[in-house]
Amino acid sequence: MPDERFRLRISLIGSDPEIWRTVDIDGDLRLDELHDVIQIAFGWRDSHLHEFGELDPYARGRDLPRIGRRSRRWMPAEELAEQADDPFPGAVEHALIDEQHARVASVFDSLDGPLYYWYDFGDSWHHTIELIERERADDPHATQPPWARRAELVRGERRGPLEDSGGVGGYLQLLDRLADPTSPEHADAAGWARWIAWPESDVDADEFDAAGVDLELALRFELGSDVSGLVVADEASVAPDAAIVGVLERLPEPLRRELRLRLRRTGALAPVAIEADAAGRMTRPYSWLLGRVGDGLTLTKAGWMPPAVVREGMVELGWADDWIGASNREDRTAPMLVLREQATRLGLVRVLKGRLVATAVGRRLRDDPVALWRHLASMLVTRPRHQGSRDAVLLLAIEIACGGHTESRGYDVAIAWGLDALGWSTGDGSILAPSDAHDLTWDARHVLDQLGVLRRKRRNDGRPTDEGRAFARAMLGVG
Repeated sequence: MPDERFRLRISLIGSDPEIWRTVDIDGDLRLDELHDVIQIAFGWRDSHLHEFGELDPYARGRDLPRIGRRSRRWMPAEELAEQADDPFPGAVEHALIDEQHARVASVFDSLDGPLYYWYDFGDSWHHTIELIERERADDPHATQPPWARRAELVRGERRGPLEDSGGVGGYLQLLDRLADPTSPEHADAAGWARWIAWPESDVDADEFDAAGVDLELALRFELGSDVSGLVVADEASVAPDAAIVGVLERLPEPLRRELRLRLRRTGALAPVAIEADAAGRMTRPYSWLLGRVGDGLTLTKAGWMPPAVVREGMVELGWADDWIGASNREDRTAPMLVLREQATRLGLVRVLKGRLVATAVGRRLRDDPVALWRHLASMLVTRPRHQGSRDAVLLLAIEIACGGHTESRGYDVAIAWGLDALGWSTGDGSILAPSDAHDLTWDARHVLDQLGVLRRKRRNDGRPTDEGRAFARAMLGVG
């Protein structure tokens, strides 16, 4: 338990409206741990250099000769080593200290004013760290002092800037372009912002997920999470071997953290509950086929389902009115041909000695729509043989579970960016295109269409239904 609490207000210098956080931290935290607090609180991705210092970066006369002790700068050990090998001009005027050897309490003991934090020496994101309150436990030997956490978010406003957006000025300019659809630079700015913001689906400068950030701080400092750190609300159930955990484990920690935030905020980890009626409605094409196959359906000499059965399925499933043609030959009736192909790949039916028969799994699930619904969700994720295809399908499920996109391209773009984050590329090392993402998820989309997961206003358009989002959560392995 912390013996001394420091309440710090951390603000991004130059931001307007101001971007700030107030945190309570254990005074015994090292500065490298305070660095982690700031990264999590502001949504930085720890992809650039950083350092702490005691001089105001914008004060007049900052670089003039000083009388008395040298000003101090705290930085990671590897940065210190580089400075020793190739010191910058004027380095002798500064005392360079390993941030792992400095505690928050001792640093503020020797400060006359704020501490400063500099992240990304190119974009120069400067932060002011002000001591608001310092409090010791009333009884140093108490088993439960008035605070129990080593790092806790108190409050804050506005999301942190996007990485690599050009410093405060560049970020504000980006926001102006995003806010003005008539700007000739709007489309490029919006595309870049959505790409850099992945796994977020959009950029809302005024939004700040305080509860989510506080949970991420708890994950880092209190809960001793595993590599996925998938801690959710008590009512959710995510097994350690759930598909979504596998995705999180392979993402860099900052992206892992951002994806967890999005999953929680959008309800993508809410418990999966599906009523038998809804499951039956969604799985009707597959249950109809299983029922029609029964103990075995004799195929034609060419290996197709009998014309009468094809026509019966088209009528029973309500597809005949939208199909041009007699709809009685499987090889010329795509909906029925695709249904049989899907049911085969999903382990429900197979051909045996000229007959279409249900597999053992198909027979077991034929009269249990909820179990069939869950089987389909699982098979969509595990069926693809190539890991890249499995990842693409999981990324599709993430987008659906989080609320989806109005247009099909929105899914394709997000999946392509996710595949890039997971390390996938083309044969020549290029980033996968949205069309590649679409191809990798082609089969899964056919199944999702059969299930009615999306509200189709027209082909390749529409957000998911509530049952569709639940199905996507089941694909991710949410219980």
